[in-house]
Amino acid sequence: VYSMVDRFIINPPVDAHRADANFPTKVEKVIQITVKNECGVNDVAMDFTNFLRRRGFDVVETENGNEFDRKYTTVVNTGGDFKNALRVAEALGVERKHVITSIDPKSYVDVEVLIGKDYKNLKPRMGIE
Repeated sequence: VYSMVDRFIINPPVDAHRADANFPTKVEKVIQITVKNECGVNDVAMDFTNFLRRRGFDVVETENGNEFDRKYTTVVNTGGDFKNALRVAEALGVERKHVITSIDPKSYVDVEVLIGKDYKNLKPRMGIE
């Protein structure tokens, strides 16, 4: 019973498909993400990547970011549809106030995840599946 309550009420599944999923192929329908480690702790980005992939998101790149002392994990809408960033934030447990828009016409992903020092308080590290 607890497992069912947890799965459907406490941590319901998050839709990994783009909000604007009117694309001809399956790959284009899934939210594409870059995960960047900006907390300065090894292997955190890979934990986040694996967590998101298990939920059906397409993490196309995992790398170190531009800084290593980011305080809060930030989800960045780079592709133009804010709903996609909100879906990723919900999956990770990132508060809405840490979801921003920074459209990059050269970007090939919909969303960037910039991991901050609060990573221990987010779903990938809290063991929430």
